Amino acid sequence: MLDIKEYLKPNTVQSAYEMGQMPNSLYVSGGLMVAQLKISSVERLVDLKGVGLSHIEDHGNAFKIGANAKISDLISNPSLNINGDFIKIALKEIGSTQIRNMATLGGSIAFKLGWSDVITIFMVLNSNLEIYDGKFSEISLETYAKKSMKGAIITAVEVPKTEGIAVFEKFAKSNFDIATLNLGLKIVLDGQIVKDARVVVGSRPMVSQRIKEVEEFLIGKHIKSASKDACDLIEKVIQVGSDIRASTNYRKALSKSLLDKALRRVQL
Repeated sequence: MLDIKEYLKPNTVQSAYEMGQMPNSLYVSGGLMVAQLKISSVERLVDLKGVGLSHIEDHGNAFKIGANAKISDLISNPSLNINGDFIKIALKEIGSTQIRNMATLGGSIAFKLGWSDVITIFMVLNSNLEIYDGKFSEISLETYAKKSMKGAIITAVEVPKTEGIAVFEKFAKSNFDIATLNLGLKIVLDGQIVKDARVVVGSRPMVSQRIKEVEEFLIGKHIKSASKDACDLIEKVIQVGSDIRASTNYRKALSKSLLDKALRRVQL
């Protein structure tokens, strides 16, 4: 159970970072994840809402989205049209309206939760993160998911505007339940030939990961004739585990089914 002794409200990223370096501190923005914590070591909350970071900006070749932007803000923003309405359609698969009204983009990424749909959605778009850890820097979301960056603050997510069709699939027991498995697919076609492919699977139940063997297999092939073999391949190479939601073998079989559905959708 949380035993909070201090609640701090900085007004700059720099001051927030300094406060966050104090022992037993935790950043909070939307507050959804903090409300679920059952650890007693957190004594100090550093509220990031006062530092801004709720912007959604069109930079020409990319969108830059502030970490404090709510998931519902992204869905309702009329200009956020990356790969069609992929982001808006995919984010509507997350939880309930109430959850989307509270959850922030940065918070949904920062905890690196294995079941995060948000990480899969933005990783399949080859997104980068703007990070502050004493200085501002940029890192790919894919690298961030693998790397320990304790104390760093995600300040923005940069999503490049690229060609291609992107789709998101997930399997859950109900619309509001955590996914047993989720999958993002982005395909660039030249006629029916795959020029580029990106496949990301999350809720494995580990954090989202690219399935590069399947990506490499698809490139240069006719999408219809290669689909069956790609689905067989993902079942063989994907790294998954067991938990209360599903066994390893079930998740392997589910990855094949979700990729098959995704490949069918990009061919429509």
